[in-house]
Amino acid sequence: MLVRKVAPAAAALVLIAAGAYWMFQRPSATPRSDGPIVLISIDTLRADRLPVYGNTRIKTPHIDRLASDGLVFDNAYAHSPQTLPSHTSILSGDLPFTHGVRDNIGFAVRAGQRFLQHTLKERGFATGGFVSSYVLRKQVGFGGGFDVYDDQLPPVSPDQPIGQVQRRGEDTVARAVAWLDSQGSRQFFLFTHIYEPHTPYAPPDRFASQDPYDGEVAYSDEIIGKLLDHLREKDLYDDATIVLLSDHGEGLGDHGESEHGLFLYRETIRVPLIVKLPGSRGGGRRVAAPVQHVDVVPTILELTGGGEVSGLPNPASTAVPGRSLLAVLDGDAALPAARIYSESLSPRFHYGWSALYALSDERYRYIRAPRDELY
Repeated sequence: MLVRKVAPAAAALVLIAAGAYWMFQRPSATPRSDGPIVLISIDTLRADRLPVYGNTRIKTPHIDRLASDGLVFDNAYAHSPQTLPSHTSILSGDLPFTHGVRDNIGFAVRAGQRFLQHTLKERGFATGGFVSSYVLRKQVGFGGGFDVYDDQLPPVSPDQPIGQVQRRGEDTVARAVAWLDSQGSRQFFLFTHIYEPHTPYAPPDRFASQDPYDGEVAYSDEIIGKLLDHLREKDLYDDATIVLLSDHGEGLGDHGESEHGLFLYRETIRVPLIVKLPGSRGGGRRVAAPVQHVDVVPTILELTGGGEVSGLPNPASTAVPGRSLLAVLDGDAALPAARIYSESLSPRFHYGWSALYALSDERYRYIRAPRDELY
């Protein structure tokens, strides 16, 4: 890695990104899709642990099949290496310094925060959310805008870190499937979050021959496969828009970090992103251009009836964080350039160390730290 002191102009890029925001706009008259919208989040899943991103040790047939029906984004990035800030960005379309959730502990979603599910509900969608982590419980305000928000988790033990309080993904998906079956319309938004492969890595015995993390990745594929298969059985899969992603990756010893939450290197902020459109149109293609969590909301809003991106100081500025990806999903249009912002404030909050900030584009990553890095 090339490490050097970065010029002040590079540091100013963080301030440029920090001055941007986007908001929900009134929908256009003609939606492109009124079928199911399914958002699947697999917590702590490193992109490079999936065969679709080049891994040869792990088998994930269900994710592979989804990828063959959809578009694979090779360079998708999170804005935080933590669960609560990342999911708040995914569902709000706001960067962490805008929505204000900067860490898993000590922060809550502010009153009045708009989420994707609020707008979809206004557009006639039933909305259901099913989560597997204590970090995403209702008490932190994360369930707003859902008709049903299911966060029934085991009781918290005094000797257990809250980041490890979880419900089995199989149980979460079973509840999501039951809700799906109760819907009288095909127009619904289903958000499903599973916590495998987050620590503690404890895959079922049938995956015991693999590294524990890799075994949990294979297990997460099996769990998600049950949801995808159920959509097919109910004749919903073909009409559905399905987005599969992760909130962040996992260090696994790279750069000295075993898990996540501290550093902003590729292993913890690069995430898988697969988007299947209705009819699997455009399926099997790959997109190399960098994309980000805050692109998800404007993409779904445009797909379901509009929702333009607006920002300051200029709506066309590359500093606007959220961009609809529909043009590249529907065809071969090039994405406008983007500088993708990420942050990690956990070192400061919990250890008294320096906070870290990063900007990534198609060529470089700049990390603002006690010793700045550009590579």
